[in-house]
Amino acid sequence: MNWIANHPLYLLLMLGTVLSAGWLIINRTRLRIRIWGAVLLAVLHTLVGVVFVKVFAFLEGADSGATSLFGGVFFMPLLYLLGAKVFRRNAAIVCDVFTPCMIVTLMCARVNCILSGCCTGKEISFITSKTLCWPTRELEILFYIVLLTVIIPGSLPSYSQKRSTQRFSVGILYPLYMAAYGVFRFVIEFFRTSGSLGIFHIAHLWAMLSLCIGFAVCGEIKGKSKKEMGKK
Repeated sequence: MNWIANHPLYLLLMLGTVLSAGWLIINRTRLRIRIWGAVLLAVLHTLVGVVFVKVFAFLEGADSGATSLFGGVFFMPLLYLLGAKVFRRNAAIVCDVFTPCMIVTLMCARVNCILSGCCTGKEISFITSKTLCWPTRELEILFYIVLLTVIIPGSLPSYSQKRSTQRFSVGILYPLYMAAYGVFRFVIEFFRTSGSLGIFHIAHLWAMLSLCIGFAVCGEIKGKSKKEMGKK
């Protein structure tokens, strides 16, 4: 019990893996996998995600114990596309299904930031008490919760999407998430303590890149969707 108390991240990642496994089981028909395959994919998703956030932090020049959530944001979709190609699955559906898994995993990681006391917000200068800081971590968790309420209805199994109109175009969920996350992180970084480039942080650059990629892919998908509708 003491070990768990001293290492909350492991428990949170286990929770994220369980939630991801449940979601993948619900969507196993769309992915054409069995229940054991959904569980295995959830475990691999968490393990590879941890590697990616550490690798990205290393590329930024941080120490070996640091992590950067942008590693998951940028690298995980490449893994989704590779897996879809290797196992001959629809890449757009794969990305749609795994988007909530990605968000839940990052949310668990940010909860750990609160428990471990890292990634704090700047002190609120106009308040006399120097112990009160901007609740950047809490706001990011709230952002994830709101995003899930938007994303999940658009990533329901195919048997729930037989309505005449769909909320989202197929394949748009992950780029939509990237664009929204880019906007959120760009704003919130002004209130966080981080390595800075003047008033900007290195994360501002990654946030802009995430926004641009997400926005560009969303535009491309929307354009293809309109063309297909026009042909019909």
